[in-house]
Amino acid sequence: MGVSTRFGAKTPRFLASAVLVIAVMTSCSMAPTSAPGSPSTGPVIGPSAPTPQAPDAGSGLVTPVHARCDVGNKVLHYLASGDNGGDPQLDVLLSKYVGVSLPQARAVADQQIQQCDANLSKQEAAQASAEASAKAKASQAAAEAQASAQAVQDQAALLATEQKACAAALGGQVRDGGFFADLCVSSSQGSTTDGSHTSCAYAEIPFQPGGTLTSADLASIRSGYPGCFP
Repeated sequence: MGVSTRFGAKTPRFLASAVLVIAVMTSCSMAPTSAPGSPSTGPVIGPSAPTPQAPDAGSGLVTPVHARCDVGNKVLHYLASGDNGGDPQLDVLLSKYVGVSLPQARAVADQQIQQCDANLSKQEAAQASAEASAKAKASQAAAEAQASAQAVQDQAALLATEQKACAAALGGQVRDGGFFADLCVSSSQGSTTDGSHTSCAYAEIPFQPGGTLTSADLASIRSGYPGCFP
């Protein structure tokens, strides 16, 4: 009874101290440790980790330029769970990254978003270039067709003017000059009437650019080839 009276007041304080020491020792023995000299990798995303589609896991990713490239959460989910969701391309491209840390997973997701945007931008640029080239070719073809049609009309109008100046006025014939000016030639099968007996086949007058004949040219041909042109 004497012993109990002596320590009875101190026993609860002693027991409380012992419990506190045991709790601290237990807590230290359960804390995770990192290898000496290696930085902490943060929470590990493995098959048993929660799907990283929650706002806190998917936030902070690169904003995609194209709606089709909004694949960040899909990639994070795959890297956390290994579940490709029916997309075997994830296994082909990213299987080696399954289970990496959350920062690494985000970096992989960002890379996939950026690569997707780069590929689509390249395709869009190539498509725009092809469309521009096709448009330019179509425009050129239309311009050439229009120019060709205009040339035909111009040639027809020129021939009509030449016919009026040569055939109608002089009884001559229009001869195509090729790269040179067209010619108004005599229709007479005979020869000149000046006694030289020069064949009227040589009597020809070049047209002016507009398809007309000048009075000076007419006077000259009639003087040199009399009787070949009326």
